[in-house]
Amino acid sequence: MSKRLIPLIALSACSSAFANLDEINFNRDIRPILSDKCFYCHGPDEETREGDLRLDIREDAIEAYAIVPGDAEDSELVYRIFTEDREDIMPRPSNNKQLSEDEKQLLVRWINEGAKYEEHWSYAAIEKVAYPSIDDIVKNELENRNLSNSPEADKNTLIRRVSLDLIGLPPTPDEVKDFLADKSPKAYEKLVDRLLASPHYGEKMAISWLDAVRYADTVGYHGDQERDASPFRDYVIEAFNQNKPFDQFTIEQLAGDLLPNPTVKQKIAASYNRLNQISAEGGIQNKEYIKKYQAERVRTTSTAWLGSTLACAECHDHKFDPFTAKDFYSMAAFFSDILEKGAYTGDGSYQEDIQQYLNSVYDSDSSFGPELTVLNETFHQDPESVKKRIAQSEKKLARGSAKAKAEFKSWLQSQAELHSRNVLDSYPLSDDSKNVQAKLDLPTDLPPLSDWASLHFEAKAGGSAPAIGLKIDYQVGEESLTKGYTWGPTWLINSQGAALEQVGEKLRRGMWLPLELSVRDMGLPEEAIVLSITPLRPYQGAVKNLALRTQYLGSIDESLSPEGQETLQNHLEGEKVDTSKLRREFFLNHSQELKEQRTEIAAWKEELYGERYTPLTISAKPREVKVLPRGNWMDESGETVLPASPTFLPNPISSTDDKRLTRLDLAEWIVHPDNPLTARAYVNRLWALFFENALSAAPEDLGLQGVYPTYPTLLDWLAAEFIESGWDVKHIVREIVLSQTYRQSSRATPEEAAADPKNELLARQTPIRLSAEIIRDNALRISGLLNPQFGGKSARPYQPDGYYDNLNFPKRSYIADQDDSQYRRGVYMHWQRTFLHPMVSAFDAGGRDECIIKRNQSNTPLQALTLLNDPTQVEAARAFAESLVKERGSEEKRIETAYLRALGREPSPLEISTLKEFLNRERERFEASQNDSTPFLEIGLKATNESDSQTELAAYTSLCRAILNLHETITRY
Repeated sequence: MSKRLIPLIALSACSSAFANLDEINFNRDIRPILSDKCFYCHGPDEETREGDLRLDIREDAIEAYAIVPGDAEDSELVYRIFTEDREDIMPRPSNNKQLSEDEKQLLVRWINEGAKYEEHWSYAAIEKVAYPSIDDIVKNELENRNLSNSPEADKNTLIRRVSLDLIGLPPTPDEVKDFLADKSPKAYEKLVDRLLASPHYGEKMAISWLDAVRYADTVGYHGDQERDASPFRDYVIEAFNQNKPFDQFTIEQLAGDLLPNPTVKQKIAASYNRLNQISAEGGIQNKEYIKKYQAERVRTTSTAWLGSTLACAECHDHKFDPFTAKDFYSMAAFFSDILEKGAYTGDGSYQEDIQQYLNSVYDSDSSFGPELTVLNETFHQDPESVKKRIAQSEKKLARGSAKAKAEFKSWLQSQAELHSRNVLDSYPLSDDSKNVQAKLDLPTDLPPLSDWASLHFEAKAGGSAPAIGLKIDYQVGEESLTKGYTWGPTWLINSQGAALEQVGEKLRRGMWLPLELSVRDMGLPEEAIVLSITPLRPYQGAVKNLALRTQYLGSIDESLSPEGQETLQNHLEGEKVDTSKLRREFFLNHSQELKEQRTEIAAWKEELYGERYTPLTISAKPREVKVLPRGNWMDESGETVLPASPTFLPNPISSTDDKRLTRLDLAEWIVHPDNPLTARAYVNRLWALFFENALSAAPEDLGLQGVYPTYPTLLDWLAAEFIESGWDVKHIVREIVLSQTYRQSSRATPEEAAADPKNELLARQTPIRLSAEIIRDNALRISGLLNPQFGGKSARPYQPDGYYDNLNFPKRSYIADQDDSQYRRGVYMHWQRTFLHPMVSAFDAGGRDECIIKRNQSNTPLQALTLLNDPTQVEAARAFAESLVKERGSEEKRIETAYLRALGREPSPLEISTLKEFLNRERERFEASQNDSTPFLEIGLKATNESDSQTELAAYTSLCRAILNLHETITRY
């Protein structure tokens, strides 16, 4: 009895702080408490669940009397949170998860009001509320709190804000002047539309997506060798510029290679699957790293598209969300078809798998290399004349020559001979044959066995046996070996456990089933001599026909286009076909007579376009995927799983015996309109680009450990609008930046800042420090150095000597670009994962080892030192100064010009007088010591104008360094 008095006394002493609150919202007020303090021990994960009590399910909590709806005094939960008995108190003191008094009171009030549970907000269906716009939703909420919007920002602030937000570049003085002069009601709307149409828009928008999909120019693990994935980066930029619908954008990245007749760009998009870190370290365990790559794809895909922490289910069921370990590995199974190795050799041959893909991106009509060309490449020759020369030579090459035509005829005949030749002719066997013995003596004049031989036979399914099997005895030298194969309803099983392959239709009793197994699938070495083929015991039926036939599968056949292969196959099987296209393809790709011409044309194309490789996704036979207990790659005791989506989410998809799902099925499920996560996750991140804070403040986790949205109605309105618009990204961006909510002033009184320091209520705009890449772009644009070239291989800005000294296997040196590539935008910077460029690292860019949804933001002295001393910043300041010195006019006029270029506004009288004083001090300093100015002005590639006074130029360079280092310069307001 005394034990129960504790909560009663505590309850009677409770403050009435919550008495005047509106009705408690479970998702907003209660679930965060239970999730943070209770679910670890009383939630979804069986392994850590204690007392067989679940508080995440209302029925379970009520059944255990932990919660008695309407009666807090009788609820065991209330007793446990108020008791002072160290044996009974919950959470346990050792967990360091004690409840505050306010949290206890909320729980009590919630139980007394009926202990209503709600589906977690992000897992519930998206519902678009009846508000016409963003502004109506925000205004309604502010009025409910007796607040109001801030006034609209002035036009100077607006044009700089929206320019930096949409294209990542400040407006020019002329653009500012034109906007200020345009007094029409549509002036701002016209500005927004112009910026959305700019090619720089895609460059700005791509940065956050490249963070999410972990784009980099190096492999990451161990030696962190280089790997050119720049075509993928260019695809992303182009997709944003073309406003590719987000659902299509998703499908192409996850499964572009699986689309019907995929384009080269869709294949490039699918290299998303290959952007994960890989290792070129020879001593690693291949199997371990295959598992690492598999898990990483699950982490990235679930975070980037679903805003979920499925990654937490790799070792066990999720502690807080309904994800299970089986969900994790079922998701991994979608990616098990990707052809890859665990370890790639350190000598650069990790490009081998890329080379295998080149055939699939060849255009047999006109191309001699991968169609991964650099847009706007600087040609070493006049491009038009080179193109004409190539076209003429290709046309001539396609016509061939008399010798080439004879060569083609001979080649075609050789294909026919190989195709029709049988080593062991088919012969009938009686229905009761259970054991077939045949010694196969292979002719010595055939190509290697693994290139051409295949086993054909017909077998009869009978009785209740589920499988048909063969045992193959063969000899290599003096050693006798055996391999076994079994055909069942769905799977071809390697008896050594090496592979599973889905084949054919389900067997029916009494049917004759033609089966085929190539020697490649058998895995027999070239020198093998097959001694016998014997039906295995699982098969209780009969073998009807047996043959070992030749079918040439060599490099010529494989390198033909799909159309060429089909034409050749039809021709070999006796069909009447037009071989002219096949002949043309032979001339363009294989003829030895025309090899010299082909080599010459290839050299011209290299000169014109440059040859670029990217890690492209190659789909192969899916690997077996098992649940790994505790995530241990060596423990394969877990169950085998097939591709499937998490079962608790709407419209779950799963593989069946008849159909194994693919990455394409996964992509389509992710962007299905009924999926509650995808649209919410992406528009939440879009909002953060324009207000700094996402509507749900943890955009990487929309689950139970995430943050309830400050404006849940607005988040759902945006998500529904996104889907209804056809996943139109520019439409949502336009809605946001045209809203009055976005156009508000960012100024706040001390009282307003204290009441809402993070601006969660959106009663004003939020100042945002520019990202690392944009800070650099900003300086280059202001100085006039910016190179606007689109796409191509990554640029290499200045970098400290010896920065890569600790990179090994191989040792390497960083060579900065010595041309205008030095001044390209930050999105094109070389991204070395383990040794990220010091400038972008100082401003919180990540190495992209993993998916990055929200960058950290620090404020350190190193950042100010970087702005003052990074060679790019110093050179930009000098170029900026040179342009000012060339201007006629007073110091005041030059300072005004500098402010217009850097800040989009005119300086105040105080700023002018302060900078004039600074300029005079710098003049005196450099006049006193000419030696100080010489090295200072020689930093960077651009030569100094010798006609300028070195003292004057040095003084103005110091002035421009100061302006480029202003807080206002690297912040958008």
